[in-house]
Amino acid sequence: MNDGLFFHVSVYATRPNRDGWGDTQYAEGLLRAIRALRGCDGDLFFRNEMPKLGCGLGRDVVLRIVGPHPEDPVPGVPNLLWMISPPNLAPVASLARFQGVFCASKLFANYLQQRGIAAQYLPQATETAHFHPDRRRADAADIPVVFVGAYAPRVDRRLVVQAVKSGHDVRIWGPGWRGVVPDHCLQGERLNYTELAETYAAARIVLNSHMPQMADLGFMSNRTFDALSSGARVISEVIPEFTAATLPELACVSDTAGLVAKLDEFLALPTADRQARIALHDRIKLDFGFGGRAMTFVACAREVLAQQQMALPTRALLDQRMAAPIGLLRLSDPARSADTQHEGLLLAADEILHLARAYPPTAPLLAAEPAAGEGVIHALMADLREMQGLMRGPVTPAAQARVDTLARSALRVVEALRETSPVLRLRVSPAERDAALARLLRDEPLWAHSPEDYQRDANKIHLALNPRRAPVATQAPVGVFLHLFYEDLAEQFAARLALIDAPVQIYVSTDTEEKAARIAAHLPQAEIRLFANRGRDIWPKLYGFGDVYHRHDIVLHLHGKKSPHSGKLNDWLAHILDCLLNSREDVNRILSLFQSIPSLGLVTPLTYRSVLSASHWGANKDIARELAARINLQAPLPDNSQLQFPVGSMFWGRTKAIQPLLDLALTPAHFPPEAGQVDGTVAHAIERMLGVVCRATGHDILPVAAVGQTAHAKYRRQFNSNRALRTALEAGAFAPP
Repeated sequence: MNDGLFFHVSVYATRPNRDGWGDTQYAEGLLRAIRALRGCDGDLFFRNEMPKLGCGLGRDVVLRIVGPHPEDPVPGVPNLLWMISPPNLAPVASLARFQGVFCASKLFANYLQQRGIAAQYLPQATETAHFHPDRRRADAADIPVVFVGAYAPRVDRRLVVQAVKSGHDVRIWGPGWRGVVPDHCLQGERLNYTELAETYAAARIVLNSHMPQMADLGFMSNRTFDALSSGARVISEVIPEFTAATLPELACVSDTAGLVAKLDEFLALPTADRQARIALHDRIKLDFGFGGRAMTFVACAREVLAQQQMALPTRALLDQRMAAPIGLLRLSDPARSADTQHEGLLLAADEILHLARAYPPTAPLLAAEPAAGEGVIHALMADLREMQGLMRGPVTPAAQARVDTLARSALRVVEALRETSPVLRLRVSPAERDAALARLLRDEPLWAHSPEDYQRDANKIHLALNPRRAPVATQAPVGVFLHLFYEDLAEQFAARLALIDAPVQIYVSTDTEEKAARIAAHLPQAEIRLFANRGRDIWPKLYGFGDVYHRHDIVLHLHGKKSPHSGKLNDWLAHILDCLLNSREDVNRILSLFQSIPSLGLVTPLTYRSVLSASHWGANKDIARELAARINLQAPLPDNSQLQFPVGSMFWGRTKAIQPLLDLALTPAHFPPEAGQVDGTVAHAIERMLGVVCRATGHDILPVAAVGQTAHAKYRRQFNSNRALRTALEAGAFAPP
């Protein structure tokens, strides 16, 4: 019998950015400790990857080291989970699928146990061979007080700020600190793994300031043990139920007075010599080193293997959850939904799970119910379409694998929305909830960084408009579609629209008679319609006035944009208007471009600097898949590197370029009730599909800015004639690389 073990250790980082995450070095250190044990080996795998089972000489074991986002267990092998920080979401059912659960918080481990999860308390640890007093460089001077970590408004690092304000000499490495503390405190934005060990080895005191949720739920971070292992003293916030009676070098303080007193006390002590620092290091190695943690995981793995405990495959998992007989397999119309996005998600998830449990079908499939035609368009509709197609198609290993993937996505939704006692609920605001659910479907972190396939620089390329004095004779009036939820902006828009030196028909949407009256005072020539506040600006502009688009070859989409969720976006509207309606001469140039370049579909504003990081699919691609199915779009949706769209949903456009979206004839009921959502709704998906559909209809997209604008000057393109610009567009000069 093979008694060896091969650990597949997963981390939160992705493979391309592995070197920039401390999680990677942490996992590599633990893996070195595992490999040091007889008969044990292993490798790393990363977020969104599956381990290569059977690649080693030992029996496979998966160890997931998780923080904010615990991924699903890998079927067919034992799965161990070590929570080193609190997850954003943890349904009981998902945690129960692991064969061993360890938690770096005594408080949280007890919380799990009360909910039926056999969690073991296992504090964080450190790689003591790396964090060692002898890492100190020979020429290094003592550093009185050190902090390494980022500052952000949601992570205010009060402990560090108070230490600085108390007059102590605190040296800080990390981004976001400029303007928060005096410049003399700032040492740099990043330390690599080696530099971190060298810095801690030279420090007398290291401050450990935690994320608020991490501290509140009882997780002492590994930075405490990294610093102690290096021979430094540590001051941290109070971590509930964390105790270390054998470590007087670690102080936990609850207020400014306690912090200042402990700083003064530690700094008054004689500087620790090498012998004293080594003695502290040895105590950390005994109780908080990776060697001990590795032995714990190996013992657990051998025990669960002896008991033949494995993570269940999808079908067995569904049979365990759904005891009722499978019964008739009646397909619904995949466009069927409900009044809210969450109800619609659950309807689709239930059907996906029912079909997955019955795959491959052994009985005839009953015909789909008639199309409902109403209900909120949501992120599981495209998955349901795909699942129904798999039920009708040939049975292959690839099809079975895809069924399993779709089922696990649906299961995550059901557990997040329906479980009555999750360990950690989906603790997000109503504005963030839809986006969080869309990410949950794809087993992605609820708060992710920009996608790795997204290229910010591609959204900086733009045309500097060459002003034109002569007006343009248009064949039909320009159709201006303006949504004004904020009616106080009507005067501003009236002044801008007066710059259009061509026949124009203005259509304005708002939601109350009172607003309409105030708007009419500034735009008396406009046709004003009242609509409920549903679908943001997208539904009124595209569908509330859907009956008039046939009158216009060229349209202008505008809305009174305000972004209450972010003060950084206060100037976004002014930027957009300066791009699209800067002057009479610039508007003449834009209209002339549509006249002389038949392939031109959209003229969009240069992407505003503050939204560059969000100018990708975000949490909207699954809803876009459903929209693509409804308009019978044959080409696959572009990835983030190829996606181009009018960020902010304001643009000049050719009606033909967006006609497939107009033909959807959506109603307000297809959009979720307004909750201030920042992402993950059909309105956000349509904003992106404007660019996709424009290209799918054979048209080009042209980002523009006025000549005087200075943003992204390096990426500015200028042409002396429309003919030269047309040639450049045909050559792809403004398309993503």
